[in-house]
Amino acid sequence: MRHLDSPRDEEAAEYVDEHLKKRLGLSDTVAAQIARYEVVVRRDQGVATAELEQILRLVSRRNDATLVFADGGRRAARRAMQRLAFSTRWAARHLPRFARRLVGFRAARRCAGEVFGASLARRGGGAVATIADPVAVQATPDGAACAFFAAGIAELLRQLVDFDGGMLHPACRARGDTRCEWRSTAP
Repeated sequence: MRHLDSPRDEEAAEYVDEHLKKRLGLSDTVAAQIARYEVVVRRDQGVATAELEQILRLVSRRNDATLVFADGGRRAARRAMQRLAFSTRWAARHLPRFARRLVGFRAARRCAGEVFGASLARRGGGAVATIADPVAVQATPDGAACAFFAAGIAELLRQLVDFDGGMLHPACRARGDTRCEWRSTAP
């Protein structure tokens, strides 16, 4: 939220400072919470499920919630990749294609499980991610928070497996399914 709410240049920030303070992403309360989460990230700890649910619910109230969820998912995926060993990241980018995809998919599966609580598998020439935990639907009953997970998983695949496509969401707990599921698509 802070990234999207920040003005693009210092001159604009000077004129609209009081308006920016009213924006959700730059309020003092949210800034304090962001600082606390940065400490959690530096210590390589996780955020409690109840807190994640509150954050997703807070974001869903915004007009640009879809954009915030997508940006947040991509950022979470990039941060998850930083936890991988340098050799794994290097191998996913520089080995021959067949080995690169194998190493990259294993790394993506590990990151998806650790950070998003998703199981990632290959099915029919593509990737399928599933999440049984109802946190996204508990936070946003319409399933809007599922965009966070879709963006994060797509970013992992993009960075580690040379994926160039989108993620479909054929099954969602918000629509009464038993789990949320995303499938990769060809470009």
